[in-house]
Amino acid sequence: MKKGVIIRNIDQAQKISKYIDAFLIPLKGLSVNYQNTFTIEEIKELKKLKKEIFVFVNKNIENDELKELEKVLKELEKITVQGIIFYDIAIVELKKELNLKTDLVWHQEHLTTNYGTVNYWYGKGAKYAYLSSELTKREIEEIKKNTKAKIFINVFGYIPMFTSKRHILNNYKETFDIKEKGTEIYKEDKKYKINDTKEGTTVYSDYLLNVKEKIDADYMIYNSNMLEDDLTELLKGKNTYKEENGFMHKETIYKVK
Repeated sequence: MKKGVIIRNIDQAQKISKYIDAFLIPLKGLSVNYQNTFTIEEIKELKKLKKEIFVFVNKNIENDELKELEKVLKELEKITVQGIIFYDIAIVELKKELNLKTDLVWHQEHLTTNYGTVNYWYGKGAKYAYLSSELTKREIEEIKKNTKAKIFINVFGYIPMFTSKRHILNNYKETFDIKEKGTEIYKEDKKYKINDTKEGTTVYSDYLLNVKEKIDADYMIYNSNMLEDDLTELLKGKNTYKEENGFMHKETIYKVK
């Protein structure tokens, strides 16, 4: 079992490097759900730390972005990253067309929920699957037993609930002439973090996921997005955060029969 961290900056990466196995890095201009993104040159710099590197290229790709996407995929191939975490299947097609060797990580958020589809994408070159955070421990371990793909699961951090291409927060502030920078929204007694970037708006869970129990997966992912803590103490084994298992023991309410 390996530890991977979705990092915020290079300084953080250097601090935690000795305690982890992999960096997960959102690519500037072609990723969503993250405040901090990285250029190709910064990814090259992180390669010097000699850890596995997985790159988020997880936004819906527009037609006018295909040339840039092709260029980026070729560059990532040259610097030999461990895998590309994808949402849009244009990346699967380009991998085939360009005869790229870099492995893919299937990560379609709330759709990555069963071993049948994990195995389908495995046959298309996605040797890894990043599972939905709505799955229970039982469901995660069922998938793990029935696939050759290596499994990623979230065990720490604020979880993206939904992403919109619309600038929901910025439009609201502009409409009502609100000058201060808002990062949270409230509903009844719950508080949700929200982030509005060039790529759109993401709303996150009202709780900080913190799974302390052992789960049968290949990569345990710690997400430092929207946090100030560099996670050093946590990754050293000093987990002082409140335990919050999310959906690990909550069966899905609605199921198709």
